[in-house]
Amino acid sequence: MTPFKPNWLERWCIAHLTRTIGKVIGVVPQRLDYAGFIAISQQVKQGRSPLVQQQVIAQVFAQIVPAWVSKAVRTFFPPTRWVCEANAWFATRLTHWLVGKSDRYWVQVRAPNEQPQWQQSGVRIQQCRYLAETQCAALCMNLCKHPTEQFFREQFGIPLTMTPNFADFSCEMVFGTPAHPIPPPSIPNCFEQPHLDPCPHVFNSTAGAIPKEG
Repeated sequence: MTPFKPNWLERWCIAHLTRTIGKVIGVVPQRLDYAGFIAISQQVKQGRSPLVQQQVIAQVFAQIVPAWVSKAVRTFFPPTRWVCEANAWFATRLTHWLVGKSDRYWVQVRAPNEQPQWQQSGVRIQQCRYLAETQCAALCMNLCKHPTEQFFREQFGIPLTMTPNFADFSCEMVFGTPAHPIPPPSIPNCFEQPHLDPCPHVFNSTAGAIPKEG
């Protein structure tokens, strides 16, 4: 796989996110590139329960997204088909620097009137860069899946379901309430246990690793 080479804006995003996480946990990042982001996120896990880790990321979201923005989204953009599809569209274009390439697909969701409908509000991350780099199910669940779902649900008022695949590092995101329940990842509560290296719940780790940026 070709190493990821971020442009100046993507480098700024990585650095800003890394600094914000460091500020919340009281640690000065040693690097501001993607490797530094991985390192600071691993420090979030040290000595913190899963719930506290998720609360840390909630604070990070709060610092990055102003409260007035969240309120405006909740007030003026209810989770209609258009809003959910727009979120999926933006996700495929604004998160490449964080998780890698993604594309949209059609999913069946339950609209506010309780009538199932098809809409293009699913996002398939081909190979999540963060999961492939960390190779840790706990970091995926506590620093990405759970806090991101909670942020969209509580701050934006938009249902979001994220389903990572620990075998091939892909991930599916569905904006809107799925018409049929999506089962959670089939792993034990490893995220409640001390870090195991390598993570026994992430497979094909060597073959799936993404090259570091040079």
